[in-house]
Amino acid sequence: MLGMLQFGYNTGVINAPEVNIENFMKDVYKDRYGEDIHEESVKLLYSLAVSIFAIGGMLGGFSGGMIANKFGRKGGLLLNNVLGITGACLMGFTKVSHSYEMLFVGRFIIGVNCGLNTSLVPMYISEIAPLNLRGGLGTVNQLAVTIGLLISQILGIEQILGTDDGWPLLLGLAICPAILQLILLPVCPESPRYLLITKQWEEEARKALRRLRASNQVEEDIEEMRAEQRAQQTEATISMTELICSPTLRSPLIIGIVMQLSQQLSGINAVLYYSTNLFMSSGLSEETAKFMTIGIGAIMVAMTLVVMPLMDRMGRRTLHLYGLGGMFIFSIFITISFLIKEFFGYVQEMIDWMSYLSVVSTLSFVVFFALGPGSIPWMITAELFSQGPRPAAMSIAVLVNWLANFLVGIGFPTMRNSLENYTFLPFSVFLAIFWIFTYKKVPETKNKTFEEILALFRHSNGRGSLRDSRLYGTAEEEKEENMKEPHL
Repeated sequence: MLGMLQFGYNTGVINAPEVNIENFMKDVYKDRYGEDIHEESVKLLYSLAVSIFAIGGMLGGFSGGMIANKFGRKGGLLLNNVLGITGACLMGFTKVSHSYEMLFVGRFIIGVNCGLNTSLVPMYISEIAPLNLRGGLGTVNQLAVTIGLLISQILGIEQILGTDDGWPLLLGLAICPAILQLILLPVCPESPRYLLITKQWEEEARKALRRLRASNQVEEDIEEMRAEQRAQQTEATISMTELICSPTLRSPLIIGIVMQLSQQLSGINAVLYYSTNLFMSSGLSEETAKFMTIGIGAIMVAMTLVVMPLMDRMGRRTLHLYGLGGMFIFSIFITISFLIKEFFGYVQEMIDWMSYLSVVSTLSFVVFFALGPGSIPWMITAELFSQGPRPAAMSIAVLVNWLANFLVGIGFPTMRNSLENYTFLPFSVFLAIFWIFTYKKVPETKNKTFEEILALFRHSNGRGSLRDSRLYGTAEEEKEENMKEPHL
């Protein structure tokens, strides 16, 4: 899980020291060119430092499948830590070297590291987990991300490392998860599925399974893997071009892509990257704004723990609808709080009340993100595809996810300057579109086999075909499923 913690840490770490990093960039520019840099240029340089992380993530995530097959899941993760250490060192020595370019290179390399982690870690964990724990451990990925976020936010406050001298160390601490994983991971076995299915090393797979299950009774697992291997041999691996051109798989691919976009274009990254600034805009002091940012991290950790048991009880689609609906409502409230603060800016009591509304709305926005869009898009994309097309589908999903992440990271400051108090309205529009799409098109994958899901798309598209293909079985089950649907 240290790989996903690394991803969470580096997503949140850039938030709190925004002012300190901008001051450093101004100083470097003045020393080099003997004149002050324009405020817009500083903002652009800072947003580049934020978003170049996502460009690295795209590259890393996209090559994850290839690395996993060439070096193994564990081998790929071990090699990846070299990138983690390199990126952390470059960021940590940025101020000493008096070069903001070093910060950009460091953020890019750590982005590649985190992109590979988002591909390799879930793959490794799902492959070593027993069948009855696979869903729960899948959600623990998101828990590791949120813990990483929270740690970066706590360390980023002014009393710890959120200072002009402390921020390089704050960024450089990304070396800790990489070194820790480099020390601890060799003790872990390689993925038995990789050893048996990819490498055909049955004895090594048995050894790994005996260690993972703490038992010699591993025949059931071996038999399950052999069945998967036979299925894989009958089903050819599909390339990305074949996947995009396939009429049967086009519908699940579109659903997978839109689900990834619903995570990134929901506005959550605007909150994670720029929450300190948003809270200050709503009238809070800088110190209070940083503490509120820690509140965001704490809420995400708590909500991930709440969602874990709900995932198999309520279903993916239902939780995603509740999440998107709640985010839509509170994105509107965030906009209202900004507008009222401007129109009643001369009334102190109104400013205080609006600051309170803005903070509560932002924290509620995060609660609903953790409820659905936080973890479900990754899970449902894997569930919509069988063994053959799944690697290509996941590669496209990772690319789309990181690309949208980059666009939000680079575009949000400009959007905030252009739209001012209406900054969150585009996200509200996206959330409404994603809610309608999920309601109309996304099937419930809870407790369904890959064959059932595939049959659903073969018959026709959309939710209506769930009933047509009789995947719910009896009329009573269909009635029960209808009662579960949220009416927001």
